[in-house]
Amino acid sequence: DWKYGFIDTTGKLVIPCEWDDAFSFSEGLACVRKDRKYGFIDTTGKLVIPCEWDSAYFFSEGLADVDKDGKEGVIDTTGKLVIPCEWDSVSSFSDGLACVKESGKRGFIDTTGNVVIPCEYEDVAYSDGYIALIKNGYLTIVDKEGNRVY
Repeated sequence: DWKYGFIDTTGKLVIPCEWDDAFSFSEGLACVRKDRKYGFIDTTGKLVIPCEWDSAYFFSEGLADVDKDGKEGVIDTTGKLVIPCEWDSVSSFSDGLACVKESGKRGFIDTTGNVVIPCEYEDVAYSDGYIALIKNGYLTIVDKEGNRVY
């Protein structure tokens, strides 16, 4: 079985190869897997968020989406669950918003978990402060507060 660790820019091993899987650092933390559960280490290799999640992703804006029992939520950099695991999926935060999916439909939440755009759209996209929403084949564009602009 392969084990993963980290090297520095000179190729020196700085975090021992003890993880079943390991991902790139983001915001000073790297997602690692041990015994089929995910957690996070800091740049010294110290486990700072225990391996208790079914899946986990990188940090963005101080938040990372995690999975527990098939539902996703969001933790902060201390490992505290700040948005409950109640979504089918949660994307990474960008400009204070994350796309969420529920019952096959998409919407957006803010960093506190408040629904900004309800999950009633077949497809969504976020770029430069605007959100494109597709519902029943029709395109609507709103700003990040949910106000219609097109």
